[in-house]
Amino acid sequence: MEIRGVLFDLDNTLFDHPTSARTGVDAFLRHLGTEQSDELTRSWFEIEQVNYDRFLTKELSFHEQRRERLRDFLPQTGLAVPKTDTQLDDLFAVYLRKYEEAWIAFPDAAPALLDLRAAGIPVGVVTNGNHDQQTSKINRIGLEPLIDRIFSSELTSHAKPAPEAFAEPCKSMRLSPAQTLYVGDNYRVDIEGARNAGLQAIHLNREGTRGKGTIQSLAELLPLLIEGTLVT
Repeated sequence: MEIRGVLFDLDNTLFDHPTSARTGVDAFLRHLGTEQSDELTRSWFEIEQVNYDRFLTKELSFHEQRRERLRDFLPQTGLAVPKTDTQLDDLFAVYLRKYEEAWIAFPDAAPALLDLRAAGIPVGVVTNGNHDQQTSKINRIGLEPLIDRIFSSELTSHAKPAPEAFAEPCKSMRLSPAQTLYVGDNYRVDIEGARNAGLQAIHLNREGTRGKGTIQSLAELLPLLIEGTLVT
């Protein structure tokens, strides 16, 4: 079936969150006077995921999930946890500043979006997260002019993999789900979620192997659409 629109995940698909976050964590640990280690960095990412998921399920507010991350992480560095929310917010701001300074797109993101725009295919982003932060990422990494619409879970009140998180963007962009392709890195959240909502979906697995319904680079996307060899 002909693809009339493409929706992308943001973090780890267009936006290089791992590289940006590692830079932020390294700078944060230096600020704390703590030696950087792979174990601490891995722990930061694990704690981030757990508490961000709690935000997505509305168990925590966006700011509270940040505080919880520090409450979980700081004991692993041997440092005391600040007692007030204001102190926690000020400390998290140290990490956040360095993280934001390191924001970067994957090298294949802009070329892929430019190719789709040149082909007349509308493009949207469907992302779980705080709307202001997610749109700020897109603006900072230079992709905003190449994207027609941005749909965050905060904006739509539906987090992936809920079918509504995919169906509402399709409806808003006047696209049939069956003629819309979703591209993302998380198989359960992005690919299974999109397919359950009636979209076609292709898994971006940058460090894996090619297979049915899988690509390793966004540079592979447009040739598959043009050749009509897309298998989802």
